[in-house]
Amino acid sequence: MKRRNIIGSYLAKLRHELGLNQEDMAARLQRHRVDISRQMLANMESGRTQITDLHLIGFLKVFRICLIQLFPLEIRALDEEFARREKDQLDGPRRRRQ
Repeated sequence: MKRRNIIGSYLAKLRHELGLNQEDMAARLQRHRVDISRQMLANMESGRTQITDLHLIGFLKVFRICLIQLFPLEIRALDEEFARREKDQLDGPRRRRQ
């Protein structure tokens, strides 16, 4: 089976850390106006369903984390490298003091 998202297993891990079952997690997301069922959440966690930006916003609110924290470590490392390169480009060449 082809995975349709890369964060599903991490969503399940975070949910377990909060001590929530899928039904309770879906209810919390629904309180944040996310249209989701327990079955849809199960499919997201298993990688069978794509996750929309609206779902991501709901997960961020429930877990109270930054977006990048939903992604695997490899993606986080790439994000940090990109941020460093962007900063270096904005800073420009450094001049030596004389």
